[in-house]
Amino acid sequence: MSKTFTDLQKRIMARAIAQSASETLYLREGHIASCKSLIKKGFIDQHCYTMVQTHHVTPEGKAAFFAEHGDVFAIHDIYDNCWIIFEDRKVIAKPRSEENAQRIVAALKVLREQERLEQKTAA
Repeated sequence: MSKTFTDLQKRIMARAIAQSASETLYLREGHIASCKSLIKKGFIDQHCYTMVQTHHVTPEGKAAFFAEHGDVFAIHDIYDNCWIIFEDRKVIAKPRSEENAQRIVAALKVLREQERLEQKTAA
């Protein structure tokens, strides 16, 4: 399967999806070209320029973003502030280090597997 997003585009999408409605992601330099590419693909609203808010991400953009990842995953923030951890399309945590991000992802995957096993035995 071919990749829909570049690494930078993934980081832009992750940050835009993860931030609250009142936050704005300010793009600069090379980020703007990546954003324009996302606009051309229909993943970000065409009225977005150099400032991205969560409402600029289109439903198609969210669907494509989450389709490329598993149920639990971490992506490095675009400005290297933290790692953004998603589980079932929701932001779970924003740890500062990659090590902590990977530990949280691993723990969530183990927990999900335990929940599946418990559901099987209960059925």
